[in-house]
Amino acid sequence: MKIHPASLVAAFLVFVIAAANAGAAEFDITDYGASADDDGDDTGAINAALQACGEAGGGTVIVPAGTFLVSRQGSESPILEIPSNTTVRGAGDGSILKFAAGVNDSNFWRMIGASQDCHDITIRDLHLDGSNTHQRYVKGETPEQNHGIFFYNRGGRIENVTIRDCLVENFSGDCVSFSQGCRGFTVRNVRVRNFIRQGIQMGGGKGDGGHYVTGCRDLPHTVEPGGSTIHVEHAEGASDFRIIGNECRHHLLAGGGADRLVVEDNDVQGRIEGNSIRNGRFENNRLQAGDLGRTLMQFGYADGLVIRGNRIAGDNAKATGIYVWGASRYNATPSRNITIEENVFELKGQPVLLNGVEGAKVSGNVIRGSKSDSVVVERRTENVTVAGNRIE
Repeated sequence: MKIHPASLVAAFLVFVIAAANAGAAEFDITDYGASADDDGDDTGAINAALQACGEAGGGTVIVPAGTFLVSRQGSESPILEIPSNTTVRGAGDGSILKFAAGVNDSNFWRMIGASQDCHDITIRDLHLDGSNTHQRYVKGETPEQNHGIFFYNRGGRIENVTIRDCLVENFSGDCVSFSQGCRGFTVRNVRVRNFIRQGIQMGGGKGDGGHYVTGCRDLPHTVEPGGSTIHVEHAEGASDFRIIGNECRHHLLAGGGADRLVVEDNDVQGRIEGNSIRNGRFENNRLQAGDLGRTLMQFGYADGLVIRGNRIAGDNAKATGIYVWGASRYNATPSRNITIEENVFELKGQPVLLNGVEGAKVSGNVIRGSKSDSVVVERRTENVTVAGNRIE
């Protein structure tokens, strides 16, 4: 049978128009029964809008201005499950999804995200409020698994997810968390506040990664954070994490066995730390630790690590600038292939300490204000080169 070229063109145009219409479809949660600024539970209505969007092949779920209450209905995790090809969009900080008060008496409330295979998801211009009343982490009392944005799919795949221009606050767990099965996540211009566990938490396993976090910051807290602003852990086998251009009022901890980890151009009011990093780069970060009396940048069991061009400042004489270690009684593996160069240290304590390191170069660093007798203290090291450093 001969098919006329015009028929093929017409069929193609029909397909394109149908796909465009599906992508343009909008599902306002108020059309499904959600009601703003009252005591009613809106969980079912929001999930109905998400389900309708998924059944249509994708589109945009609209969260208008107002406060909408969300609560856990059973054992679901997350509570609001986003299907593929879906954007969940608010109107800015005035579009609020808020946990009901019962969240403080229970655990494992994860507000929105996915636990099943899915792809091409965007969460944007939303304000998520976890309603947390706990002021600090108390073991056995604080519900530390109550998260805001939560993606986790062990054995499956969640990919191509963007989280942008959101305010996420008041969660007794993590504000943003993605780990097993997650690939190709971008977190951009997200503000976090009043988290008890972590601000932005990443992890994963073999084949996971390809994540980019940029332009994010934590706002002033009224609770005591127990974790870090940005945190990478339990990432053995995962690769390609880029953490670039963020503002951290608390620590930045990134490691967890990740390969090809880039931490660059961040402002950190605390510590930078990471263990079991493979082929990592920590460059051009600005670290101001104040009176913190601990190591300011610390790395353990690293293999292939470049620490370059950072400004490391602290006021406490007990604080060490950079500490790289390995070969402990728990793990005989040394840290290897370490480069520490062109950093500026503005501190009273020891600039660099190497302990259990094989193969390192420490060069071109500038040290200001240190009362130490040497740039580098070495313990149990081999093949370490120290050259061209300047003490001012």
